[in-house]
Amino acid sequence: MQIGKIGALIKLRVRLTGRDAIVNIMGWETLRFNTSRGLALSGLLFIAIMLIAACLAIWNLREDRIANEMRDGQRLGVVLAEQTARTIQAVDLVVQQTQGMIQSKGVQAPDQFRERLATEEVHVYLVSRLKNLPQADALALIDGVGSLTNSSNAWPGQLVDVSDREYFRVLHEHNSADPFVGPPIRSKINGEWTMTIARRVNGPQGEFLGVVAAYIRAHYFQDFYQAVSDKNGQSISLFRRDGVLIARHPSIDAKIGEKLSTASPWYQTLTSGGGTYRTAGYIGGIPQIHAVEPVHGYPLAVTVGMAEDVALAPWRHQSTIIGIGIFGAVVGCTFLIRALAIQFRRLEQRSSELARSEDRFRAFARTSSDWFWETDEHHRFTFMSEGLRTQGFATEPSRVLAHTRLELDADAGQNAAKWVEHYTTLEQHEPFRDFVYTWRNPGREGTASISGEPLLDETGRFLGYRGTGRDISEQVQAEKLLRETKEAAEAANVAKSQFLANMSHELRTPLNAIIGFSESLELGIRGALQPEQAEYVGLIRQSGEHLHQVINDILDLAKVDAGKLELRDEEGVEPRAVVDSCVMLMRSHATAGGVTLLTDIGEKLPTLVCDPTRLKQILLNLISNAIKFTEQGGSVIVAAYARSDGAFIFQVRDTGLGMTEDEIGIALQPFGQIDDSHTRRFEGTGLGLPLAKRLAELHGGSLQLESEKGDGTTVTVTIPSSRVTLTAADAKAQQRCQIQPASSRPALSK
Repeated sequence: MQIGKIGALIKLRVRLTGRDAIVNIMGWETLRFNTSRGLALSGLLFIAIMLIAACLAIWNLREDRIANEMRDGQRLGVVLAEQTARTIQAVDLVVQQTQGMIQSKGVQAPDQFRERLATEEVHVYLVSRLKNLPQADALALIDGVGSLTNSSNAWPGQLVDVSDREYFRVLHEHNSADPFVGPPIRSKINGEWTMTIARRVNGPQGEFLGVVAAYIRAHYFQDFYQAVSDKNGQSISLFRRDGVLIARHPSIDAKIGEKLSTASPWYQTLTSGGGTYRTAGYIGGIPQIHAVEPVHGYPLAVTVGMAEDVALAPWRHQSTIIGIGIFGAVVGCTFLIRALAIQFRRLEQRSSELARSEDRFRAFARTSSDWFWETDEHHRFTFMSEGLRTQGFATEPSRVLAHTRLELDADAGQNAAKWVEHYTTLEQHEPFRDFVYTWRNPGREGTASISGEPLLDETGRFLGYRGTGRDISEQVQAEKLLRETKEAAEAANVAKSQFLANMSHELRTPLNAIIGFSESLELGIRGALQPEQAEYVGLIRQSGEHLHQVINDILDLAKVDAGKLELRDEEGVEPRAVVDSCVMLMRSHATAGGVTLLTDIGEKLPTLVCDPTRLKQILLNLISNAIKFTEQGGSVIVAAYARSDGAFIFQVRDTGLGMTEDEIGIALQPFGQIDDSHTRRFEGTGLGLPLAKRLAELHGGSLQLESEKGDGTTVTVTIPSSRVTLTAADAKAQQRCQIQPASSRPALSK
């Protein structure tokens, strides 16, 4: 029903007329847009109205549900109030009959009350009065001082003092003919919660003789309320009109006898003759709907409560269904409006896009370095842009129309195979890219590169080709020149390498003689020379050896560059033995310079497969450089470790001068000198680091250089894991011998 109201509330219709969108709401033409944005805004307006209507409908459903629950509670309260009145009335009638029995016994004075009523006959009478009253727990006679005289519970009865009970005090002080309904009390006889219906017994002159009291079990009302309650979350309570709770379902004994707060709207509702109200709830603070109905003839009221969350459960189900429907409608409208807006925008943009496309093509055709062309199904040119004249063939486009590319090729006879392949592609109506051919015009010859796409009509019939062309004459000439230059450079490099090899061989022969004769001279006439003469002979030998090493380095570097240097005698070596051998050879050199030479080698290193001669050459070059650039009092550390991935690490760390980033780049270049002035402090060819780097790469590894100015240098050589062989013991040791920063290394040993 509510969904039908929503449908009747909003009726929207959108229709397109040419470039206009007309929106009708409730039959009124309210909006007319000639843009897709306006159509989108109208759609958003419709969706907003639909959502507002849905929210109003859901809210009305909620209020209707609460109102229905109030009416149901009020009707149930009326029924229960009538039933409660009949229940109490039956008990009150027995109390009145008992008053008549007391008068028939001739009790006219207080001292006669106990004397004539504390008999077994009276007890039997009281028991007989309760046979047909299941709701009554007991019937009792109380004398003028508040002592229990007789009751229906037992004979002989116990002496019980009830003078402190409210019903006794009120009836003792007030001479009223109306029954008194007392608050719930725990019976002193059986301990159960009971409600008292009591009447005053007067003497001939209206003096107070005693009280007749009937006790109704609170559980009687609770059991009855439970039987008639058919809703989850519903509560039924019986109150005195002063707000004291007598009985309740569901039962909460801790609340029996408590009084409602004076701020509760319950009092105002009861005073106005009954009705309904909403509150946070008397029990547990849960929001509830209450219906209050007074019990006629007695100072009581029945209250029916219902938890709002339970009462609204059907409403939530309905709201969920409405929400899902509205969501679907919103999504559907969104897609519909979006589709309409897209179509409208396409219609709006189509003509302007066509105009822009044509202008763009004309601008490209005028300014592009390429030219544009079209051919018919026989591959004859039917269109050629102005670029042919300004950029390419240097001729009028009209002069090539009705000709094929084959007819324009100056070297078609020499390139027959190429043209056969090209025409095979054309006959298969396939696109082609960068087809190159030679063309000749009067006074000019060049090379063209063209690309094309087949043209098909709507039925798929082949119409020809369309594409672009480019003059690549200068590019072809540049590539030819570059090729010739490269060949010349390669020939020069080969000549250089051959020259270096020849010269190194020519220089080695006299150098070997100089070194040999110097050693013979030192050994043969040792002691016969003056100290200064012996020093000169030693310098001759050292200079010859140094020059010999320089020639070897130059030859090795030339071989590496030419790709002719190969590793030989690859075998398994012990890294510790290699490092110790290199350190032993360089220790005297370090001692002479006042530099401490140390080692830092991991335990149980795996066997390394390499060219031991080249590995020593790498380490000796690095150690020599480190000693040379470390001032007196410094130290050089040669380290060796196995990394977790199996790679092997050699490091040479010094405390020397260090380098900047720019200087590092220079040092790694052949013949590079950081200090190239004529006052250089350190001599050398600048081949040590570059040669070590090339030899490391020849092993499949790498060389890295880290340095800071004034803070020393660290050179790291890495040999990949493919050149390391591990035994079972080595594999375990490898995990403990991983390369670490210098700050966390173990203690060094000399």
